[in-house]
Amino acid sequence: PHLCRGFAVRAPWPVVGEEDKLLTRQAKFLRDSLKNFRTSAGKAKKGWKTATVLVADGYPEWKINALLWMQSQYNKSSGSFPPTFMKDLKVWSTANVSDKKKIKLTMQFVSFMKREVDEVGEMGMDIKCPFDQSAILNESVAYIKAQLNMAELSVASVDDPELAVPDRTSQNVSPGKPVLWMR
Repeated sequence: PHLCRGFAVRAPWPVVGEEDKLLTRQAKFLRDSLKNFRTSAGKAKKGWKTATVLVADGYPEWKINALLWMQSQYNKSSGSFPPTFMKDLKVWSTANVSDKKKIKLTMQFVSFMKREVDEVGEMGMDIKCPFDQSAILNESVAYIKAQLNMAELSVASVDDPELAVPDRTSQNVSPGKPVLWMR
């Protein structure tokens, strides 16, 4: 029973449904993106007030191959990877990735994505982002502009041919990991 202004009321505690992992992931996407944008804005040259949030819908082929391999190793019933996962990764990457630099990048990428899977479940290995990044960011543009003290902010695809995005910037954009491009 609960007490409210002298009245005793019999009311059960609310029943909470199962967590919506996609909604949780969308909230984390916006929170993490804004944190990264603040860091980028803090490092920007003085006087830069124009920015574009760059989003990517897909991964490069080498990352897709790594994600497909991860999916093949994932045990859906236990919701985890085998204990030998990192050893198996080294064997797989050595056999399937030709460039030594790419092997290191693959190992880092898979290690990062494994942590993502531990946090959000199997959807962390999706080849494409399971939600519309641009829509979430466009809905939040006014908030992001206020947080970053930006006069002008837009959201665009990194693949947009009208934008001359420098390679150094475009290489850092991946699904679920937008980049703030300031100028």
